[in-house]
Amino acid sequence: MLLERPRAVTFDCWSTVIYETDPDAAHTRRIEIVCEAAHAAGMPVDEDLAADVLRRTWDRFDVNWEAQVAPTPHDMAGWILEFVGAPGVPVRGSLARALAVQSLERRVLPLPGVDETLRALRREGVRIGLICDTGYSPGSTLRMILARTGLLDYFEVTTFSDEMGVPKPHPFVFSRTLEGLGTAPDDAVHVGDLKRTDVAGARALGMQTVRINLHNDDDSEHPDADVVVSSHEDLLAVLGYS
Repeated sequence: MLLERPRAVTFDCWSTVIYETDPDAAHTRRIEIVCEAAHAAGMPVDEDLAADVLRRTWDRFDVNWEAQVAPTPHDMAGWILEFVGAPGVPVRGSLARALAVQSLERRVLPLPGVDETLRALRREGVRIGLICDTGYSPGSTLRMILARTGLLDYFEVTTFSDEMGVPKPHPFVFSRTLEGLGTAPDDAVHVGDLKRTDVAGARALGMQTVRINLHNDDDSEHPDADVVVSSHEDLLAVLGYS
């Protein structure tokens, strides 16, 4: 158990409360979207080139992410067209929209036990927030996904990097969420799966941290959380609400 029961708990999104059942199918669909956009721009590409373009785009995303810059789907669409050789063409907006809503085609499920965890915390009067870094799927799309899974209404505040302009571990996304929850950092716990962003960002603000490795076990060399759990059942026990 942590030292004190928290007044608020914030959660990461992917691999903490929801997960994608078939990432390979999602990647295949993005390849198709790139091919369609390139054809519309008059620069047809095959699937192998489209896959390489997506890899280069994600590499640039990672560089920005680690520099605490939050690219939007519109930014990423622009990079794709740049790598295809058709920068500035008018299909950028439609490509960004196609990438943004593509995740709605995917099968996304809650992690086992997360519904019970959120329900128990709400029953105890704990304030609950979500802090999520976004990529191809913006906050507007992720809210729809969370609504489909039945989880959205548990979160009093939802903070997404594309809407904030910065990703985790930037302190702004954590402080802004806690302000919305009316809770000080030393009365709050953040739960996530990544050490560099979830753990480091929350800890720097003075929050307690829990890393959940149920779906993704971060083996990086960054400092670990105060507590590591392997299930949402264990999470509830650590928070003192089991």
